[in-house]
Amino acid sequence: MERFFGISPISGLPLELEVENGMGEDSATVREESRIVSIERFLSTRKFRILSDFLAVTFFLIVVAGPTLYVFFTILDWSTVYTWVFADPFTGDTRWMVMRRALFLSFQIAAITTIIDVIIGLPMALILARYQFRFKKFVDTLVDLPMAVPTSALGFSLFLFWGTKGGFAWFLGMESGLLSRGPLMVVLAHVAFTYPYIVRSLKAIIINIDETYEDAARTLGASSVTVFRSITYPLMIGGLLSGATLAFTRSLGETGATIILSGVYSTAPVVIVSWRRMLQIPPTAFLSAILVVIAVILTSIVRIVMRMQGGALGKVWPDIERRLSRPRMRITRNIFVVLTFALIVLIPSVFIVNYMLVRFSGSPYTGRVESGVFYQVFVAPDRKWEALLEALVTSLRVAVLATAVNIIAGLPMAFLMVRRKWGRIKSLLDLMIDVPLSVPTAALGFSFFLFWGAQGLDMLHPGFWMVVVVHIAFTYPYVVRTLMAVIEGLDPGIEEAASTLGAPPLTVFRTVTLPLIGPGILAAAIMAFTRSLGETGATIVVMGLARTIPVLIVDWVESLALPAAAFACVILMGISYCLLLTLRYVLGWE
Repeated sequence: MERFFGISPISGLPLELEVENGMGEDSATVREESRIVSIERFLSTRKFRILSDFLAVTFFLIVVAGPTLYVFFTILDWSTVYTWVFADPFTGDTRWMVMRRALFLSFQIAAITTIIDVIIGLPMALILARYQFRFKKFVDTLVDLPMAVPTSALGFSLFLFWGTKGGFAWFLGMESGLLSRGPLMVVLAHVAFTYPYIVRSLKAIIINIDETYEDAARTLGASSVTVFRSITYPLMIGGLLSGATLAFTRSLGETGATIILSGVYSTAPVVIVSWRRMLQIPPTAFLSAILVVIAVILTSIVRIVMRMQGGALGKVWPDIERRLSRPRMRITRNIFVVLTFALIVLIPSVFIVNYMLVRFSGSPYTGRVESGVFYQVFVAPDRKWEALLEALVTSLRVAVLATAVNIIAGLPMAFLMVRRKWGRIKSLLDLMIDVPLSVPTAALGFSFFLFWGAQGLDMLHPGFWMVVVVHIAFTYPYVVRTLMAVIEGLDPGIEEAASTLGAPPLTVFRTVTLPLIGPGILAAAIMAFTRSLGETGATIVVMGLARTIPVLIVDWVESLALPAAAFACVILMGISYCLLLTLRYVLGWE
């Protein structure tokens, strides 16, 4: 009789196992498990834990945070920047004027976008959080649909809906598009893709608000509007501020849709892409640094304000609030919210599917097959289907690599942020993790171009691997934040039980913790994969000869190969939406 002391691979608890000699596979399995536990006990020592923390932080600082902030080191030579931006011998301060106009336009668009998002998104969040009705889950899924549409595809879809005679203008009997390319069309695109961030942030907060307070106020005679003003609003102000800031920064940094829709106007990210293509490094670095500073300041302000207690809206109009709370007004509001969502967000976002189907075999106006999707993609001499297939493979490879690296590197970082007590150091890391979410991706891509390229470490050059590294950086926060939330929700008693019975920490992680956080890891992977699949701005800056599908869509739109671009958009949308549905299933969103 042989005795083995090991850890159950199911429960994670120490087991005293007895097996007779010659038990074959059972004996071999127990011996293997015993060897694994011995190795894990050795790797669970304090030295290896310190090494794990060191590697997690080092990866974050070198791969994510360092390159993001490196842009500041490129402008330390102020004389060069001053000459390029303010005192060029031939153009004077023309570049500074371009920067000012671009920044002002970017802030205008972001501010208007955020205001519209709050106005139409807050009522939708209240409806989804507080009302029960048929098809609620279906509507909730539709609200998230723009998150699954890459911004370049979204921008093209909105252009077809608002800017061509086959879109909304067709309902009005117009012979040309309702809108032309410019700031207004950019605002509509930014509202469409930032709308889900507002709704999702507010809905999560409202669901967690104890309805007892609201019910108590109603029983005392308060109208619905009064209850919202005095109770619900103060409790949800943190979520409103967080969602609004995320919408503002996403709008401020959007590149793919903006390039397609801006026309002769240029926002700050578009200027960065343009100057980077012309190799005007000093002014591009200066503008990128400005956007990075703005991102850090906004993130810091939000963190400070969210720690403060909100208050009720000060102004009181009892009669008006009572009238607005009547059933007729509530029904009118709900109808307005749904119609606004359908017209501004949903239909324009998916209109490209209708465009592709109508033009699949040829133009519906001239009948020319050369203007059809099938001819342009599969028959035309330039063999676009080969370029599309190559771009699709590149996009998938980049997304897979970025996601895999982030799961491996982000998991120990998430445990570190939740389990370690490092005081101010952890607070600083917590702030820095969110910076890539706020920095415009074009500025982020340029920072990485400088850091890894010939201007910096000279380890990478524009191309596939630089694209992968950039995608790792801006998807890293999605992985770490998702995993942090999952780890914080674990019941510590389960892990403590296994540890108390003698299981080393690494064995507890493998047999207990990992199965529990498995759905969270899958959710983080899907979020990172989807975000990587749809990125345009950072990719354009560092892509070299590599082409992903979002970049290919921009190229085809600029060359007026619209049917082929529509086909590429639908493929990308289909992949992203399937991933979004999988994410909803994994997270169990209601």
